[in-house]
Amino acid sequence: MKMIYQIGRLERGAFNYISFNINGKIYQSQLTSFVLRKFFQEKGDIARVVLIYPISLLLNKNAPSFEGISEEFKELITKLLNDQTELTKYLSNPCFYFEKHPHSIEADDFIVIHSIGQYEGVDFSATLGELILEIFIDMVSRYQKEPFSELYLDISSGHNIYVSALLEAGRLFLTFYKLQNFHPQDEQLKVYITFSDPILLPYDRIFKIHKSFPLEAKVFFSYPERPSEYSLEQGYMKFARQLAKEDRKIKRILNALFTYGYFFYSAIKNNTPLVLYTCNYHLEEDIDRGIQILIDLLKNNLAQTYQETPNLNFDLFRKSFLMLALYKGIVRVLKTYGVIKKDEISISEIKEKFGEEGKNLYKYFDLSQNAPYLSHEMSNTFERNKDKFEKEYKLLKEYMGGESEEIHPRNFLAHCGFERNCVYVRKKNEEILIKYKEDNLKDIEKILMRN
Repeated sequence: MKMIYQIGRLERGAFNYISFNINGKIYQSQLTSFVLRKFFQEKGDIARVVLIYPISLLLNKNAPSFEGISEEFKELITKLLNDQTELTKYLSNPCFYFEKHPHSIEADDFIVIHSIGQYEGVDFSATLGELILEIFIDMVSRYQKEPFSELYLDISSGHNIYVSALLEAGRLFLTFYKLQNFHPQDEQLKVYITFSDPILLPYDRIFKIHKSFPLEAKVFFSYPERPSEYSLEQGYMKFARQLAKEDRKIKRILNALFTYGYFFYSAIKNNTPLVLYTCNYHLEEDIDRGIQILIDLLKNNLAQTYQETPNLNFDLFRKSFLMLALYKGIVRVLKTYGVIKKDEISISEIKEKFGEEGKNLYKYFDLSQNAPYLSHEMSNTFERNKDKFEKEYKLLKEYMGGESEEIHPRNFLAHCGFERNCVYVRKKNEEILIKYKEDNLKDIEKILMRN
């Protein structure tokens, strides 16, 4: 499916039919997004148009004189401009009014976002970040319900503030998508910028639509925010409190998701694969519920009134969405390779899934250098000593010596998590099996949450 977004219009000439050329075919329409949808539908694709209306759009004293709009719509606008009670109703629930907009009837759907500036004596105080978030969460919600393969950002209309918000929302959404999809998919999401030639007089000519300018977003395997506490119970509680305020249930849910996300991220980044088998990660559905919580928090904060906004912290919400996306991306890769909690794990499985000569899942996170280092460490620690290992579990240090009772973070990380005083080892036939000493799991947790 192809999803098309365009900023809504309400100015003189907005309802005239214009001739557009797209790939050599001529269409007549009021909006370029409608042409693009028609073009895709004729090729057999499913395509939908979502219009984005800034709340200030209807506050236009010239609108009742425009051609191409119904008398009912003209009367609504006139009443808004002259009746304070009607204006108050509009600012609290504008969708009813925008349903009467002629373009809304032809579009598949529309959203109303806040505005910046003064219109007909009414001041609007949104920030660019809030506009970006409003458009972004609509993209996320639609994708969660029905994934689309291509996203088109039609910048043929709209004030530069709203066009900028649309482009940045699209870039953020692409980043959000890519972080969830480290493992290659059959069909990766593509995002395009589309626009028409400038529509200037004379109008009785053909304007070309340019539709294939890809929007790029680079992603890196990096967690957007570090934990404030070094435990799985409290790692992101302070961060979650900024989002959920006094809602304890939401704080607990978000803290757990952010914290476990960082824990598994740190285990992968720090090349400690045994850790990945010692703890359960969340289900994808749980992470999706966390994403929905963030969407609901944003909507509840922003929908109280369309004249003002609560001055939301854009970076706080941006990081929150990206942390959950990254966690979901990690979970998807681990699930694909069957990396799940186990009582014990064989060296051969670790070599197969993480090693230099195996599937090397590190490559999906752009951490390919981890694999040769891990292979070298496993060879030195386990292959060289395999004839010594017995049928019953013993600590590695009983075979190799040289370690104190306490875990040293530097040694733990330098040896890929195979520090001799915390790893049990045994041999079953020719298979070497390992696991962590239960008493050391909290220490390991703290090391990874710190790094």
